[in-house]
Amino acid sequence: MNFNLYLDDQTAKELDRTAKKLGETRSGLIRKALREWLDKKTLGSPGWPSLILEWQGDPGMPPFESYRGELLPPREDAFS
Repeated sequence: MNFNLYLDDQTAKELDRTAKKLGETRSGLIRKALREWLDKKTLGSPGWPSLILEWQGDPGMPPFESYRGELLPPREDAFS
């Protein structure tokens, strides 16, 4: 769907600067911001924000599971 959006000069300049800095298009940046806002505001849409759900992780970080062998077994009495 296409529609026109009118911005004041300051907002338009900030949008252009930010889009360029992030390597995004203005439309792409607006689309992501709107999606994030809708995710937060729409009733019946509980859950994590799309930014979190889309995150692919840090490629330099070893998987959490690789440390399982270093974990200590639980104590018999966890409160002692």
